Amino acid sequence: MDTVHKLKGSELTARHWIASMLSRLCKDSPLSAHCYAIYYLTRRPSRTEILVLASGGSIKSYALIRYGGEFTIEDVYEIHLWNPTNDVVAGINISPDKRVDIQLHDNTSIGTGEIIDHFRSLGFREFHVEEFYDMICGRESFNPSPLEGLAIKLGEKHAYLYKDLELERGIEMTMDEAREILKEYTHYGVIVDYILASIAARYVTLPWNHVIGGVFTRKEYRGRGYAKAVTSALTREAVASGAYAGLHVEVDNEPAIRVYKALGYRVLKTRTWIFAHP
Repeated sequence: MDTVHKLKGSELTARHWIASMLSRLCKDSPLSAHCYAIYYLTRRPSRTEILVLASGGSIKSYALIRYGGEFTIEDVYEIHLWNPTNDVVAGINISPDKRVDIQLHDNTSIGTGEIIDHFRSLGFREFHVEEFYDMICGRESFNPSPLEGLAIKLGEKHAYLYKDLELERGIEMTMDEAREILKEYTHYGVIVDYILASIAARYVTLPWNHVIGGVFTRKEYRGRGYAKAVTSALTREAVASGAYAGLHVEVDNEPAIRVYKALGYRVLKTRTWIFAHP
């Protein structure tokens, strides 16, 4: 008999059968919804819950819901839908007070339109749908950037430079928040004439995979190989640890895709993301 379980992260110990099964699935599938589930449920339990459709001790479908982060850059709902079903989607109940980023994984049972209809019923008004590539790189394929030496690991002392760069992206934060973000997540950057010209971060760290994101270069410094350098530095850390490096990129972002392929990344799959706005 199918049963829907709704659990907060704090209710899932490492020995819970759902956590154990997600861990096994994550090891078998790099850059999957399962890896986000393990990371958020263990690292952000107070801000995470999971809706699981189970049958006979196996997981058939789930929705991983992260209720925003501690920092301004994370102030969105993040939802990962794995093999979503009507029962699981219907159980999602969030208020339309901020954007929700919905990632579809192995979507076979329910259409994008049905998912949008549910979020519209919750009060979300604007939607757009994009296709993203999941790309991964392993030790055997990694081709480091010759400019990797320009990338330095950022620390709290770089908070002012980081705060200024994020402002160019339209994100305002305090100096204290900038310091905390640089403490929480590994960042590499290229600094030119006391300006942080390019940056990339690692947002998920697991023994099996590292997820890289937030790659950004100021307009006046683009075309110099800086984005490739900072991504290369993070990729090296991943593959040196025995993990895969993974990232997500819009399918029409050809310049970024060229950079990642040159570093040894390959497209693992194409997935749909839905962005819903209040």
